[in-house]
Amino acid sequence: MTGARAPRPVRLALFVVVYGWRYLKANVQVAATILTGRPRLAPALVEVRLRCRTDAEVAAYMGLITLTPGTMAVSLSPDRTRLIVHGMHASDTTAFRADLARLEAELLDAVRRLERGGTAPNGMEEG
Repeated sequence: MTGARAPRPVRLALFVVVYGWRYLKANVQVAATILTGRPRLAPALVEVRLRCRTDAEVAAYMGLITLTPGTMAVSLSPDRTRLIVHGMHASDTTAFRADLARLEAELLDAVRRLERGGTAPNGMEEG
């Protein structure tokens, strides 16, 4: 991709809005499960590989997962490269993993600085 990347404060503000929408949808889903009295639970534990590199990134990602109703970060591998996550509505574990990966990518895009040359720290071109 080409083009200028938005300044970090703008990216952080957009991330807050995107995460807020995710949070609201998760609350509605959990509330519906409780209020209908007919739980459609599909609990699952999944392992995800982390792209987070710093302690702050890992802590923020785990916090966001645990804050989201219906999900919980359960265990971090000793080498900090894998995370076990519990999902209350995870009937499709592939989609659940993809959703977690999307959250991580959105977080990293919002908090990471650009490296010299206009590339992101993950090696992807900015734009």
